[in-house]
Amino acid sequence: MAKRKPFSGLDCSASAEQMIRLVLSAQVKSMCKLRDKALDWNDPEGVHDMRVRSRRLRSAISDFKPFLRRSKLPRADLRTIADALGAVRDEDVAIAALDELQSKAKGRAVDGIKRLADEHHTRRKNVRAKLKTALRPAAIRGFQTEFDSKIRAVTANRVKKSKAKTGEDPMSFRTLGRAVILARIRELHESIHHLYFPFQIKELHALRILAKRLRYAVELFTDCWEGRLQDAGKEIALLQTSLGELHDCDVWLDTLGKRLRQTARKHKDDEATVTLRGGAVGLVRHFAKERTEHYRSALTRWEEWDSRDFLARLESSLVD
Repeated sequence: MAKRKPFSGLDCSASAEQMIRLVLSAQVKSMCKLRDKALDWNDPEGVHDMRVRSRRLRSAISDFKPFLRRSKLPRADLRTIADALGAVRDEDVAIAALDELQSKAKGRAVDGIKRLADEHHTRRKNVRAKLKTALRPAAIRGFQTEFDSKIRAVTANRVKKSKAKTGEDPMSFRTLGRAVILARIRELHESIHHLYFPFQIKELHALRILAKRLRYAVELFTDCWEGRLQDAGKEIALLQTSLGELHDCDVWLDTLGKRLRQTARKHKDDEATVTLRGGAVGLVRHFAKERTEHYRSALTRWEEWDSRDFLARLESSLVD
């Protein structure tokens, strides 16, 4: 898995403007270097690693944007690359899950799951072709060149250190980090109540994204607090994982439900339809049970956080 690596040359006491350029430049370079690995179909982790790097880059841009006066970065092109990577990764994960479930299935469900897996294999072939287009050498070089050019034009806002001072001092990268993390904590805290409603699917999905953004922000700035935020980042990752697994189950249940509704209109004597329905029904049972477990895990973790004031402690750790 592509984990965050320390940024060479990072100085948290230096101006935010300078360090934003350094961080974004390093992230773009790191992501683009994974191009060949992502197109190696023998190792699906290559796509995953490049996708994670693209997510971290997009999250960093989002973190920095409120503090910049000029930030016309090529976000649309980055989104195109990220979406192409995500489409392939989704099929890789789906196929792996179906292969495992097929090995455990019995009776008619085995053939039904295989039929569904075959459909995902076809879709993966199509999205891989689109990914190859999105990651063609000229496109990646052009994207990186444009991004680097726009990064050099980035200009940060300035903040006043105190009301008594008439001048303005440059915002340090550490000061920026504190503001970003506090904002992400506030966003998560304001939305966490949705966790008490297990069937608010859209809201729980949004909550997962907020947890991920907080985790990425903590990891992005962890070097500015001598690693004191590392344990918090790991803890947030656990909540994010539970919410992510919950969301995956919701996607499966929605997709399988639509397939079952479609097949319900077909003739009941059609062997292919009967087989597919047997596999789909078995999968619905499986993912409904899994969803409950992941929801319980997420809720339990939040209750533990609440009992020990985890988010408040995280805030208090952001001291000079």
